[in-house]
Amino acid sequence: MVTVTSRLVNLYSRWIGRVFLFIFPAGVIAGLIYFEIEAANAYSWLVDLAWYLFLANSLILAFNGVLVSLSFDGEVRGLIKEGTPINSAAGFRNLERKYKQSNLYLLIILFLAVIAYGFYAAAVHASDGIEALFALSEGNGKTLATYISISCTIFAIAASFIIRIPTLTGLNVGGLVKYYTASRHPYILDMMIYDGIYTLLDPITRVRFSQWSEHISKQIVPEFAPNLKPEANRKPLAIQNVLVLLYLNYRFPKIFDKEYLRRELQRIVPMSHTEEILKGEDLNLKVWKDIFSHLTKQTPELFLIIDRTILTLTETPELIEAKDFWVISAVPPTQKKEESQDIVFFILNRKDDSGEQKVLMNYKGADDLSPHDIDIGFSINAFDPFVAIPEDTSEFLSEDKRQLVRLVTAILFTGTCIWISAHSENIGSNLIALDMIVDDEPISTQIFNLRVVRDVRYYLQAWGPKVLASLAVLIPIVRALFGIL
Repeated sequence: MVTVTSRLVNLYSRWIGRVFLFIFPAGVIAGLIYFEIEAANAYSWLVDLAWYLFLANSLILAFNGVLVSLSFDGEVRGLIKEGTPINSAAGFRNLERKYKQSNLYLLIILFLAVIAYGFYAAAVHASDGIEALFALSEGNGKTLATYISISCTIFAIAASFIIRIPTLTGLNVGGLVKYYTASRHPYILDMMIYDGIYTLLDPITRVRFSQWSEHISKQIVPEFAPNLKPEANRKPLAIQNVLVLLYLNYRFPKIFDKEYLRRELQRIVPMSHTEEILKGEDLNLKVWKDIFSHLTKQTPELFLIIDRTILTLTETPELIEAKDFWVISAVPPTQKKEESQDIVFFILNRKDDSGEQKVLMNYKGADDLSPHDIDIGFSINAFDPFVAIPEDTSEFLSEDKRQLVRLVTAILFTGTCIWISAHSENIGSNLIALDMIVDDEPISTQIFNLRVVRDVRYYLQAWGPKVLASLAVLIPIVRALFGIL
């Protein structure tokens, strides 16, 4: 049972304690340095206050970590009792490990804070004992304890960089998505936004998403897409349309505001279900905004295709009309070492009366790039007048938002997305060449450079704490042993 106290502790930890996790240790380090250099007691109460705040904040965060882990286990038992196949959900156990790892780091930070305070207290009250224990000259015991205290505090700050503060009800829809990274995904996305989102959702939310989309498909109003035959095709189009509308509301809230969203949803599902989408218990509008906010950061290239489609339709729709096949790509300018980066291609068949088309894609990457070589054959849908853009583009540009939503939905629904996750250990440039061929004729040839770099966070997490902590220990040792610093 989630008590009021538990909720207050979790609320404090997520919004206040997370910030103080950096501020209080920084204050402690500043106080320790002053304490060591000035050897003055005039402002010692400020140093003590910084310590007490640091310890209290660490204790509350660690307590929150314990509460969150217990709540998580209780939710898992509840779902199993209800018959939810959570144990067999793909990747859930690995996801559970990552979730609880954040809570473990909170306990480690508390441990480091206590150790650091212990050395500080020793520097203040028991420096003579340290000097006697290590056979140090007078004054060097205090220096050694102070700098080791700084070292432990720096390690606590380092741990703060890599933790997240979980919500108390971790199994809520969308609650675990920030801990989940899809280890596998399909190369080909037939329904781009639906297939992409489904892949990126955590196992718990994915189950709810399947139920959510199934419910929508059973609630479609008869007037939605009446000319689309057979009727079964209306179901995936309706779900795609709802997802596009939700994304547009998140991405362009001033243009596709809540009232517009409500009106458009009522064209697809009854008013009662529209209200469920906007204010329901599971996948409502607020949850979708949180999901999109995370996914657009985690996999920006996939969602950049949607944005480029919108911008092309609104600014230069003639580009789509210019060729039989419209091909756009989203390639990251840089790739962070130790991470895979998404390379996304989207192809739309504009060739009238051509039927389904077979596309051959040849991908050649640099030697250190994984994947290195790929040959893929896939089919793309036939031209559909539903996505036809008027030849007089000025006429299209005068249309209202409904026309834009219809075209964006239909293009994403009719087109095909190719999603490749590339990885390289080679720092620097990695060339990639790609050809798309239809009926032995190249329709797109691209050469691009994927540049691999180490990001700032890597250095902060991997090397900063090690170097600083090593110096923090080394300097007082050298000073104590040789008396030269």
